[in-house]
Amino acid sequence: MEKHKILIVEDEVIIAEDLRDILESMGYVVVDVVMSAREAMQVLGSEEVDLVLLDIRIKGGKDGIDLAADINENFKIPFVFLTSHADSNTLERAKEVRPYGYLVKPFSEKEINATLQMALSNFQSEQVKNQEDSPEEFVLNDCLFVRHNGLLVKVFFKDILYFESDGNYTKVFTQDKKFVIRAILKDLERKLDEKQFARIHKSYLINLTYIEAIDSNEVHIAGKRIPLSRNQYSWLINHIKTL
Repeated sequence: MEKHKILIVEDEVIIAEDLRDILESMGYVVVDVVMSAREAMQVLGSEEVDLVLLDIRIKGGKDGIDLAADINENFKIPFVFLTSHADSNTLERAKEVRPYGYLVKPFSEKEINATLQMALSNFQSEQVKNQEDSPEEFVLNDCLFVRHNGLLVKVFFKDILYFESDGNYTKVFTQDKKFVIRAILKDLERKLDEKQFARIHKSYLINLTYIEAIDSNEVHIAGKRIPLSRNQYSWLINHIKTL
C-alpha cells in the first residue's frame, strides 16, 4: 500500500523532530519539516504532499491559519492544525479555513494517528463525491473533454497553450479560447505527457511546444508572460535539452 506523504510545519524544533519520528514509526513519509509559511509553500509547489500537519503559531509574517488559507487557494490538500492555543478566537479563525482536524498539545500517538487517518479518509471521500458530481469532464490520451456552453467539447492537448490554477478549478487556454474545468494542476500534471507539458510555477502548467522565450523570471507563450519559479529555471532549461 502506498505510504501517505506528510509535510510538517512547526517552528519548535524538538516538537517537529518528535512528530517526524512518530509519523515515520506509523508508516508515513515525512516529506519535509519547515518553520514558516513561505518555506511550506515552496515545498508544496515542488513536492507531492498528501497532508499538511501545521502549527497555528509559526515564524514569519503569516501564521498557520494564513498558510491554511493559501493552501485552500492554491492546492487541493487536506491539513490538520496542531497547536497549544485552543481559545475561542483561535478556534473561530481556524473554522473559517475548514481544517480536516485539530490536535491540541500535548497529544498522544494514538490521537495523531486517528486524526490523520480520519482527515485522509474524509478528504478521499470528498474527491470521490466531486468526481461523481462532475462526471462529464475527463482526460483521454490526446485530449480532454470539458463542459462549455452546455456541450461537451473536445480539446486536444496539442492545441493547449497552458493551464492556469484557479483554486479548485483550472483555466485552460488555447490560441483563441478559454475553458474552465473542475480539476487542480497537480491532478492534471499526473495525467499529461511530461515531454509535452511542464509545471513551471505553482499556478502554471505550460505546453513546451509554444515557448517563445525564456528568462530567469518568466516564460513567454503567445504574448503571455508566465511567471517562472526561481528554482525551476535551471530545471526547465535542462528538461528542454533532453526532449
